[in-house]
Amino acid sequence: MRITERFRAGVFLSVVLLLLLYSASFLPAAATSDEVIPAEVYVIPLREDVDRYLGVFLGRSLETAKKAEAELIIIEIDTFGGRVDTALEIASKIGAASWARTVAYVPADNGGRGVSWSAGALMAFSASEIWMTPGTSMGAAAPVYQTAEGMEAAGEKTVSAVRGQIAALAEKNGYPVAVALAMVDMDVVLKEVYVNGVVSLATAADIEEMERKGEEFELGKTVCDSGKLLTLTAGEMEKYGVSSGTVSTREELIASFGFTLEDTVVLEKSRADSLITFLTSGAVTSILILAGLVALYLEITSPGFGIPGTIALVCFAVVFGISGLIGNLGPAEILMFVTGVVLLLLE
Repeated sequence: MRITERFRAGVFLSVVLLLLLYSASFLPAAATSDEVIPAEVYVIPLREDVDRYLGVFLGRSLETAKKAEAELIIIEIDTFGGRVDTALEIASKIGAASWARTVAYVPADNGGRGVSWSAGALMAFSASEIWMTPGTSMGAAAPVYQTAEGMEAAGEKTVSAVRGQIAALAEKNGYPVAVALAMVDMDVVLKEVYVNGVVSLATAADIEEMERKGEEFELGKTVCDSGKLLTLTAGEMEKYGVSSGTVSTREELIASFGFTLEDTVVLEKSRADSLITFLTSGAVTSILILAGLVALYLEITSPGFGIPGTIALVCFAVVFGISGLIGNLGPAEILMFVTGVVLLLLE
């Protein structure tokens, strides 16, 4: 009798989980959009670590701005870095927003920390213009891995891929490619080059090419030596022709394009967005999965359906529901999980 009750409880739990997973796979299409408010300028703040949900938030915000027929999109980037895959996703979405003028802005006002490092630099190069605030900086974009011993540099394969992509973004949007490369690759050496009194940064290969063509120039100081990653201040970004300018506030930036705050809508994250960001963090997801598996085991090995089964349902509903919402849940993930549950039942 006890075996029959366990089996029924296990089957019931599996069916409910399967329905939850199936429903979760449709969540991206059902996600609500921000209210569309007609405005010439839309500001999208990206002020935290680059996590899985940030790409979803940006994509939704860009869709809202497009529906509002915005002319200017200001992407406020204030981050120490984060996931490379999400940064590439965000860069792709910003680059695809050809229907508006896109500006990457590194703020020190409105609570900004004044940094666009690592993945933040990669995202900034995808915009058509970069603007800075005094006291801010950008760079140090080499990919790294988190290990038990701390942060470790990625291998050449990963570095090569990121190096090529950031160079492509710089080339597309008219930024100095040498600067983009030096932010990712520690083997790149940059020196100042003066041509007709105008300073820029060049690699050894660039200098050799200029000499081959017989161009007249003067060499200045070495800005980034071998074994170092390039990080530039706001003043240096403008000096070397990377940024379009330096402004003190968001209002000043908007005014430089001929608009006012009355023409502007700021798409801040809602409480729901913040909650999803928290739930999709690696630590929280791991805890929920572990708690769900333990509760599932207790439910399968106990008669009837009780508290452990309810806990398992809640944990897995949150994990897979949120994964579906951010587009990280597909048929393969569902099949693998259901197979695992079936194997537990058989055991």
